[in-house]
Amino acid sequence: MATVKRTKIVNTARILREIWFAKNISRIEIARKLKLNKSTVTNIVAELLESDIVFLAEEGEPGPRGGRKPVDLVLNAKSGFVIGIEMRPEAYTVVAVDLDGEVLFSKSEKITISSKNFTESFFEIMERVKIERERNPIPLLGIGVGVSGIVDPDDKVIRRSIPLQFLDEYDFKNKIDTRLNIPVFLENDANCCAWGELVFHRKMNLLNFIFVLLEFRSVKESKHVHEITSVGMGIVIDGKVHYGKNFLSGEFRSIFRSESNKGQFSLSDEEVLLIKKDPKVLHKFFTELGKNLALLVNTFNLSQVFLGGDIEIYRREISEILENEIRANWSYPSLLEREIMFSSMGDKSVAYGAAGMVLSRLFTNTEIDNDLQRQLGKI
Repeated sequence: MATVKRTKIVNTARILREIWFAKNISRIEIARKLKLNKSTVTNIVAELLESDIVFLAEEGEPGPRGGRKPVDLVLNAKSGFVIGIEMRPEAYTVVAVDLDGEVLFSKSEKITISSKNFTESFFEIMERVKIERERNPIPLLGIGVGVSGIVDPDDKVIRRSIPLQFLDEYDFKNKIDTRLNIPVFLENDANCCAWGELVFHRKMNLLNFIFVLLEFRSVKESKHVHEITSVGMGIVIDGKVHYGKNFLSGEFRSIFRSESNKGQFSLSDEEVLLIKKDPKVLHKFFTELGKNLALLVNTFNLSQVFLGGDIEIYRREISEILENEIRANWSYPSLLEREIMFSSMGDKSVAYGAAGMVLSRLFTNTEIDNDLQRQLGKI
Protein backbone atom coordinates (compact mmCIF):
# COMPACT_ATOMS: atom_id res chain seq x y z
CA MET A 1 0.00 0.00 0.00
CA ALA A 2 2.82 2.39 0.89
CA THR A 3 4.51 1.63 -2.44
CA VAL A 4 1.29 2.37 -4.35
CA LYS A 5 0.87 5.68 -2.52
CA ARG A 6 4.49 6.59 -3.15
CA THR A 7 4.10 5.80 -6.86
CA LYS A 8 1.05 8.03 -7.06
CA ILE A 9 2.90 10.91 -5.36
CA VAL A 10 5.81 10.57 -7.79
CA ASN A 11 3.52 10.39 -10.82
CA THR A 12 1.48 13.35 -9.61
CA ALA A 13 4.67 15.37 -9.20
CA ARG A 14 5.83 14.41 -12.70
CA ILE A 15 2.49 15.34 -14.23
CA LEU A 16 2.41 18.67 -12.41
CA ARG A 17 5.93 19.36 -13.61
CA GLU A 18 4.97 18.66 -17.25
CA ILE A 19 1.92 20.94 -17.05
CA TRP A 20 3.98 23.70 -15.42
CA PHE A 21 6.81 23.43 -17.91
CA ALA A 22 4.64 23.25 -21.03
CA LYS A 23 2.04 25.77 -19.78
CA ASN A 24 -0.52 24.15 -22.12
CA ILE A 25 -0.49 20.37 -22.63
CA SER A 26 -3.02 17.57 -23.19
CA ARG A 27 -3.45 14.35 -21.21
CA ILE A 28 -2.42 12.35 -24.27
CA GLU A 29 0.82 14.30 -24.63
CA ILE A 30 1.60 13.92 -20.92
CA ALA A 31 1.10 10.15 -21.12
CA ARG A 32 3.35 9.98 -24.18
CA LYS A 33 6.14 12.12 -22.67
CA LEU A 34 6.13 10.36 -19.30
CA LYS A 35 5.43 6.88 -20.72
CA LEU A 36 2.47 6.44 -18.38
CA ASN A 37 -0.81 4.63 -19.00
CA LYS A 38 -3.55 6.93 -20.20
CA SER A 39 -5.78 5.74 -17.34
CA THR A 40 -3.10 6.68 -14.77
CA VAL A 41 -2.82 10.18 -16.21
CA THR A 42 -6.59 10.55 -16.48
CA ASN A 43 -7.18 9.56 -12.84
CA ILE A 44 -4.49 11.86 -11.45
CA VAL A 45 -5.54 14.77 -13.65
CA ALA A 46 -9.15 14.30 -12.48
CA GLU A 47 -8.01 14.86 -8.89
CA LEU A 48 -5.95 17.88 -9.90
CA LEU A 49 -8.96 19.36 -11.72
CA GLU A 50 -11.25 18.71 -8.76
CA SER A 51 -8.79 20.41 -6.42
CA ASP A 52 -8.46 23.48 -8.71
CA ILE A 53 -4.68 23.06 -9.00
CA VAL A 54 -5.20 22.50 -12.73
CA PHE A 55 -7.93 23.70 -15.05
CA LEU A 56 -8.98 23.11 -18.65
CA ALA A 57 -7.83 25.47 -21.36
CA GLU A 58 -9.25 25.88 -24.82
CA GLU A 59 -9.12 22.93 -27.17
CA GLY A 60 -5.75 22.32 -28.74
CA GLU A 61 -4.90 21.53 -32.35
CA PRO A 62 -6.13 18.17 -33.76
CA GLY A 63 -3.61 15.46 -34.54
CA PRO A 64 -2.24 14.78 -38.03
CA ARG A 65 -5.07 12.32 -38.68
CA GLY A 66 -7.78 14.72 -37.61
CA GLY A 67 -10.37 13.64 -35.06
CA ARG A 68 -11.33 15.33 -31.81
CA LYS A 69 -9.16 18.18 -30.68
CA PRO A 70 -7.34 17.39 -27.40
CA VAL A 71 -8.23 19.57 -24.42
CA ASP A 72 -5.16 21.25 -22.96
CA LEU A 73 -4.44 21.42 -19.24
CA VAL A 74 -3.14 24.56 -17.54
CA LEU A 75 -1.71 24.95 -14.07
CA ASN A 76 -3.73 27.28 -11.88
CA ALA A 77 -1.09 29.97 -11.38
CA LYS A 78 -3.08 31.48 -8.51
CA SER A 79 -3.00 28.33 -6.39
CA GLY A 80 0.18 29.50 -4.68
CA PHE A 81 3.04 31.98 -4.81
CA VAL A 82 6.76 32.17 -4.05
CA ILE A 83 9.08 34.93 -2.86
CA GLY A 84 12.56 35.84 -4.06
CA ILE A 85 14.85 38.01 -1.92
CA GLU A 86 18.11 39.71 -2.79
CA MET A 87 20.14 40.61 0.30
CA ARG A 88 22.84 43.21 -0.42
CA PRO A 89 25.10 45.04 2.05
CA GLU A 90 23.11 48.26 1.70
CA ALA A 91 19.57 47.14 0.81
CA TYR A 92 17.15 44.33 0.10
CA THR A 93 14.70 43.63 -2.72
CA VAL A 94 11.72 41.30 -2.51
CA VAL A 95 9.70 40.03 -5.47
CA ALA A 96 6.67 37.75 -5.11
CA VAL A 97 5.38 35.83 -8.13
CA ASP A 98 2.60 33.35 -8.80
CA LEU A 99 3.26 29.92 -10.30
CA ASP A 100 3.39 31.37 -13.80
CA GLY A 101 5.90 34.10 -12.93
CA GLU A 102 3.49 37.04 -12.77
CA VAL A 103 4.67 39.58 -10.21
CA LEU A 104 2.23 39.94 -7.32
CA PHE A 105 4.22 42.53 -5.40
CA SER A 106 7.74 43.84 -5.01
CA LYS A 107 9.50 45.95 -2.43
CA SER A 108 12.98 47.46 -2.01
CA GLU A 109 14.35 49.31 1.00
CA LYS A 110 17.70 50.38 2.36
CA ILE A 111 18.99 48.27 5.21
CA THR A 112 22.49 47.47 6.47
CA ILE A 113 23.25 43.76 6.06
CA SER A 114 26.47 41.98 6.94
CA SER A 115 27.71 38.75 8.49
CA LYS A 116 27.07 40.27 11.92
CA ASN A 117 23.30 40.64 11.49
CA PHE A 118 22.43 38.41 8.51
CA THR A 119 19.99 36.14 10.37
CA GLU A 120 18.21 39.02 12.06
CA SER A 121 18.08 40.93 8.76
CA PHE A 122 16.34 38.05 6.99
CA PHE A 123 13.55 37.84 9.55
CA GLU A 124 13.27 41.63 9.64
CA ILE A 125 12.77 41.62 5.87
CA MET A 126 10.04 39.00 6.17
CA GLU A 127 8.36 41.18 8.80
CA ARG A 128 8.63 44.26 6.57
CA VAL A 129 6.72 42.51 3.77
CA LYS A 130 4.18 40.89 6.10
CA ILE A 131 1.36 43.20 5.00
CA GLU A 132 2.02 42.50 1.32
CA ARG A 133 2.14 38.75 1.99
CA GLU A 134 -1.14 38.75 3.89
CA ARG A 135 -2.90 40.61 1.07
CA ASN A 136 -2.50 37.45 -1.01
CA PRO A 137 -4.98 34.81 0.18
CA ILE A 138 -3.10 32.05 -1.66
CA PRO A 139 -0.45 29.99 0.18
CA LEU A 140 3.23 30.91 0.22
CA LEU A 141 5.01 27.82 -1.10
CA GLY A 142 8.68 28.73 -0.83
CA ILE A 143 11.34 31.42 -0.49
CA GLY A 144 14.56 31.93 -2.42
CA VAL A 145 17.45 34.09 -1.19
CA GLY A 146 20.18 35.42 -3.47
CA VAL A 147 23.47 36.73 -2.09
CA SER A 148 26.84 37.68 -3.53
CA GLY A 149 29.67 35.28 -2.79
CA ILE A 150 30.52 31.58 -2.84
CA VAL A 151 27.32 29.72 -2.07
CA ASP A 152 26.63 26.00 -1.64
CA PRO A 153 22.93 25.72 -2.55
CA ASP A 154 22.78 21.99 -1.75
CA ASP A 155 23.90 22.25 1.87
CA LYS A 156 22.57 25.83 2.10
CA VAL A 157 25.83 27.36 3.26
CA ILE A 158 27.47 30.70 2.46
CA ARG A 159 31.12 29.68 2.11
CA ARG A 160 32.53 33.18 1.65
CA SER A 161 31.20 36.61 0.73
CA ILE A 162 33.40 39.68 0.43
CA PRO A 163 30.51 42.18 0.14
CA LEU A 164 28.66 40.70 3.14
CA GLN A 165 31.92 40.19 5.07
CA PHE A 166 31.54 36.45 5.55
CA LEU A 167 35.07 35.21 6.20
CA ASP A 168 33.80 32.00 7.80
CA GLU A 169 31.03 29.67 6.70
CA TYR A 170 27.46 30.63 7.51
CA ASP A 171 25.00 27.78 8.11
CA PHE A 172 21.91 29.20 6.40
CA LYS A 173 20.03 25.91 6.71
CA ASN A 174 20.14 25.73 10.50
CA LYS A 175 19.93 29.44 11.21
CA ILE A 176 17.07 30.25 8.81
CA ASP A 177 15.66 27.34 6.79
CA THR A 178 14.82 25.03 9.70
CA ARG A 179 13.03 27.83 11.54
CA LEU A 180 10.34 28.09 8.85
CA ASN A 181 7.62 25.65 7.85
CA ILE A 182 8.11 26.14 4.11
CA PRO A 183 11.13 25.39 1.88
CA VAL A 184 13.78 28.12 1.84
CA PHE A 185 16.53 28.01 -0.79
CA LEU A 186 19.88 29.79 -0.96
CA GLU A 187 21.76 30.70 -4.13
CA ASN A 188 24.49 32.95 -5.50
CA ASP A 189 23.00 36.19 -6.88
CA ALA A 190 24.26 35.79 -10.46
CA ASN A 191 23.10 32.17 -10.51
CA CYS A 192 19.67 33.39 -9.39
CA CYS A 193 19.55 35.55 -12.50
CA ALA A 194 20.46 32.57 -14.67
CA TRP A 195 17.71 30.54 -13.01
CA GLY A 196 15.26 33.33 -13.76
CA GLU A 197 16.00 33.20 -17.49
CA LEU A 198 15.76 29.40 -17.55
CA VAL A 199 12.44 29.32 -15.71
CA PHE A 200 10.55 32.33 -16.99
CA HIS A 201 11.71 31.84 -20.58
CA ARG A 202 11.48 28.05 -20.50
CA LYS A 203 9.60 27.94 -23.82
CA MET A 204 12.72 29.40 -25.49
CA ASN A 205 14.58 26.19 -24.63
CA LEU A 206 17.70 28.06 -23.55
CA LEU A 207 20.72 25.77 -23.39
CA ASN A 208 24.07 27.57 -23.34
CA PHE A 209 24.31 31.13 -22.08
CA ILE A 210 25.91 33.40 -19.55
CA PHE A 211 24.19 35.92 -17.28
CA VAL A 212 26.35 38.86 -16.29
CA LEU A 213 25.19 40.65 -13.17
CA LEU A 214 26.78 44.06 -12.75
CA GLU A 215 26.00 46.20 -9.74
CA PHE A 216 27.41 49.52 -8.60
CA ARG A 217 27.44 49.35 -4.82
CA SER A 218 27.32 52.20 -2.34
CA VAL A 219 30.63 52.22 -0.49
CA LYS A 220 31.27 54.54 2.44
CA GLU A 221 34.77 53.53 3.56
CA SER A 222 37.64 54.58 1.30
CA LYS A 223 39.44 51.28 1.85
CA HIS A 224 36.54 49.50 0.12
CA VAL A 225 36.30 51.82 -2.92
CA HIS A 226 37.36 48.99 -5.23
CA GLU A 227 34.14 47.17 -4.28
CA ILE A 228 31.95 49.80 -6.00
CA THR A 229 31.98 47.64 -9.14
CA SER A 230 30.65 44.13 -8.59
CA VAL A 231 30.46 41.64 -11.44
CA GLY A 232 29.29 38.05 -11.08
CA MET A 233 28.36 35.50 -13.70
CA GLY A 234 25.79 32.73 -13.86
CA ILE A 235 26.76 30.11 -16.44
CA VAL A 236 24.31 27.68 -18.04
CA ILE A 237 25.56 24.65 -19.98
CA ASP A 238 23.15 22.20 -21.66
CA GLY A 239 20.21 23.81 -19.90
CA LYS A 240 21.66 23.48 -16.40
CA VAL A 241 23.27 26.03 -14.09
CA HIS A 242 26.96 25.17 -13.98
CA TYR A 243 28.45 25.24 -10.48
CA GLY A 244 31.89 23.74 -10.92
CA LYS A 245 33.83 22.08 -8.13
CA ASN A 246 33.03 23.51 -4.69
CA PHE A 247 30.49 25.86 -6.33
CA LEU A 248 33.21 28.26 -7.47
CA SER A 249 31.94 28.75 -11.03
CA GLY A 250 31.04 32.33 -11.95
CA GLU A 251 33.51 34.09 -9.67
CA PHE A 252 35.09 36.75 -11.87
CA ARG A 253 38.35 38.67 -12.15
CA SER A 254 39.48 40.45 -15.30
CA ILE A 255 42.40 38.96 -17.23
CA PHE A 256 43.82 42.52 -17.37
CA ARG A 257 43.92 42.93 -13.61
CA SER A 258 47.34 43.03 -11.95
CA GLU A 259 48.48 42.61 -8.36
CA SER A 260 48.43 46.38 -7.92
CA ASN A 261 44.67 46.43 -8.52
CA LYS A 262 42.46 45.74 -5.53
CA GLY A 263 39.19 45.09 -7.35
CA GLN A 264 38.01 42.82 -10.17
CA PHE A 265 39.28 45.10 -12.96
CA SER A 266 42.43 47.00 -13.92
CA LEU A 267 40.83 50.30 -12.88
CA SER A 268 42.52 52.36 -10.21
CA ASP A 269 40.58 53.50 -7.15
CA GLU A 270 40.47 57.00 -8.64
CA GLU A 271 38.94 55.69 -11.86
CA VAL A 272 36.39 53.60 -9.99
CA LEU A 273 35.16 56.72 -8.18
CA LEU A 274 34.60 58.40 -11.56
CA ILE A 275 33.02 55.45 -13.32
CA LYS A 276 29.48 56.87 -13.38
CA LYS A 277 30.63 60.47 -13.90
CA ASP A 278 33.30 60.26 -16.58
CA PRO A 279 32.21 58.74 -19.95
CA LYS A 280 35.81 57.86 -20.79
CA VAL A 281 36.25 55.82 -17.62
CA LEU A 282 32.88 54.12 -18.18
CA HIS A 283 33.88 53.25 -21.76
CA LYS A 284 37.20 51.82 -20.50
CA PHE A 285 35.33 49.74 -17.95
CA PHE A 286 32.83 48.38 -20.49
CA THR A 287 35.60 47.62 -23.00
CA GLU A 288 37.54 45.61 -20.44
CA LEU A 289 34.38 43.74 -19.46
CA GLY A 290 33.59 43.15 -23.14
CA LYS A 291 37.01 41.65 -23.88
CA ASN A 292 36.64 39.23 -20.98
CA LEU A 293 33.14 38.22 -22.04
CA ALA A 294 34.12 37.80 -25.69
CA LEU A 295 36.74 35.24 -24.70
CA LEU A 296 34.20 33.20 -22.72
CA VAL A 297 31.35 33.53 -25.23
CA ASN A 298 33.42 32.46 -28.23
CA THR A 299 35.46 29.78 -26.49
CA PHE A 300 32.38 28.02 -25.10
CA ASN A 301 30.16 28.84 -28.10
CA LEU A 302 27.47 30.42 -25.94
CA SER A 303 24.29 31.42 -27.76
CA GLN A 304 23.16 34.24 -25.49
CA VAL A 305 24.64 36.84 -23.21
CA PHE A 306 22.15 38.17 -20.67
CA LEU A 307 23.01 41.42 -18.91
CA GLY A 308 21.31 42.51 -15.72
CA GLY A 309 21.56 44.80 -12.73
CA ASP A 310 22.79 48.39 -12.90
CA ILE A 311 24.26 47.81 -16.36
CA GLU A 312 20.80 47.99 -17.92
CA ILE A 313 20.67 51.79 -17.98
CA TYR A 314 23.67 51.67 -20.35
CA ARG A 315 22.08 49.29 -22.86
CA ARG A 316 23.18 51.06 -26.02
CA GLU A 317 26.77 51.59 -24.90
CA ILE A 318 27.44 48.09 -23.57
CA SER A 319 25.65 46.33 -26.46
CA GLU A 320 27.75 48.08 -29.07
CA ILE A 321 31.02 47.48 -27.21
CA LEU A 322 30.22 43.82 -26.50
CA GLU A 323 29.22 43.10 -30.10
CA ASN A 324 32.47 44.66 -31.35
CA GLU A 325 34.61 42.70 -28.90
CA ILE A 326 32.90 39.39 -29.73
CA ARG A 327 33.52 39.97 -33.45
CA ALA A 328 37.14 41.02 -32.84
CA ASN A 329 37.75 37.87 -30.78
CA TRP A 330 36.36 35.53 -33.47
CA SER A 331 38.80 33.91 -35.92
CA TYR A 332 36.52 32.72 -38.73
CA PRO A 333 34.66 34.61 -41.46
CA SER A 334 31.38 32.82 -40.78
CA LEU A 335 28.65 34.85 -39.12
CA LEU A 336 28.31 34.61 -35.38
CA GLU A 337 24.97 33.71 -33.85
CA ARG A 338 25.16 35.45 -30.51
CA GLU A 339 22.26 37.25 -28.88
CA ILE A 340 22.86 40.06 -26.41
CA MET A 341 19.80 40.32 -24.18
CA PHE A 342 18.81 42.24 -21.08
CA SER A 343 16.86 41.13 -18.07
CA SER A 344 13.38 42.63 -18.05
CA MET A 345 13.44 43.18 -14.29
CA GLY A 346 16.25 45.75 -13.99
CA ASP A 347 17.43 46.13 -10.41
CA LYS A 348 15.01 43.37 -9.36
CA SER A 349 16.77 40.74 -11.49
CA VAL A 350 18.28 38.84 -8.56
CA ALA A 351 15.09 38.71 -6.48
CA TYR A 352 12.98 37.79 -9.51
CA GLY A 353 15.49 35.11 -10.46
CA ALA A 354 15.51 33.78 -6.90
CA ALA A 355 11.74 33.35 -7.16
CA GLY A 356 12.22 31.51 -10.46
CA MET A 357 14.80 29.25 -8.83
CA VAL A 358 12.24 28.36 -6.14
CA LEU A 359 9.66 27.41 -8.76
CA SER A 360 12.17 25.23 -10.57
CA ARG A 361 13.14 23.42 -7.39
CA LEU A 362 9.52 23.00 -6.28
CA PHE A 363 8.64 21.34 -9.57
CA THR A 364 11.75 19.20 -9.97
CA ASN A 365 12.15 17.68 -6.52
CA THR A 366 9.79 14.82 -5.69
CA GLU A 367 10.00 15.23 -1.92
CA ILE A 368 9.33 18.94 -2.18
CA ASP A 369 6.52 18.27 -4.66
CA ASN A 370 4.87 16.15 -1.96
CA ASP A 371 5.18 19.06 0.48
CA LEU A 372 3.92 21.41 -2.25
CA GLN A 373 0.78 19.37 -2.70
CA ARG A 374 0.16 19.18 1.07
CA GLN A 375 0.57 22.95 1.40
CA LEU A 376 -1.92 23.52 -1.36
CA GLY A 377 -4.23 21.44 0.84
CA LYS A 378 -5.76 19.66 -2.07
CA ILE A 379 -4.28 16.18 -2.48
